[in-house]
Amino acid sequence: MLRNRKFRLAISLLIAIALWFYVVGNVDPTITATISGIKVEKVGENILEDMDLKATLESPESVEIVIRGPRSAVNEAKKGEFRATVDVSNCEYGENEEEINIVFPEGVSGVTVDSMTEKKAQFLVE
Repeated sequence: MLRNRKFRLAISLLIAIALWFYVVGNVDPTITATISGIKVEKVGENILEDMDLKATLESPESVEIVIRGPRSAVNEAKKGEFRATVDVSNCEYGENEEEINIVFPEGVSGVTVDSMTEKKAQFLVE
């Protein structure tokens, strides 16, 4: 029976499937995922409005990020909605550049931003 090639192949396949289920179910390997089309939003505009100023976003309109984390957390994060925000409250009249912050969906933990297409946003305050 052990000399039968088909029997050894079947046993090997069953062992491989069992190991795959163990790794995916218990080990929760680290993976990456790309999230694209995250619209950049301005926050803190009310402070500029108090000074009769307005911020106009010049670039970028949206960003793409690569997230990294345990498979289960990344899959959960992909179900939610990511936000990209730029705080314009401390800006002055003229051209400004501020860092873009990524806001994760609520309840997501253990996931980090691995890379982002644009790290800063340029806008004009008039």
